[in-house]
Amino acid sequence: MMPESEVPMTYPEKIAYLYRYRDAVRREKTIADEIEALRAEAARVTQALTGMPGGGDGQAIPRAVERILDAQQRLAAEAARCAAARAEVRAAIDTVPDPLRRDILTRRYILCQHWERIAADNNFTLRRVLQIHHKTVEVMEIA
Repeated sequence: MMPESEVPMTYPEKIAYLYRYRDAVRREKTIADEIEALRAEAARVTQALTGMPGGGDGQAIPRAVERILDAQQRLAAEAARCAAARAEVRAAIDTVPDPLRRDILTRRYILCQHWERIAADNNFTLRRVLQIHHKTVEVMEIA
């Protein structure tokens, strides 16, 4: 009997595992967008304060800088987690010995290509690419 930690993944679990690459890229972009928004907010605060006597507690700029630094720290930590997830997915795909099957997985999960493009680029029908993909994922062993 297999220990619980060695129970093979199901097909849906493998698909979810492979989609971790896309998810990691999206998470990094979201945090980078947040940092950009905070920088834009800090620039507006600076412009509003230029030459304006009185008003406020004088802490608007330090608070804006603090929010930017916090977001940058979160980005660095999240980027490390995302890089690890991407490396794991890449390593799993690289275990597929057949170059065509590996290419299909790479195009779908790393390059985020649509099935139709993958089929056209490989001179296959859409149905055939989906069959190859399904069989590859079914037999793929993910550590």
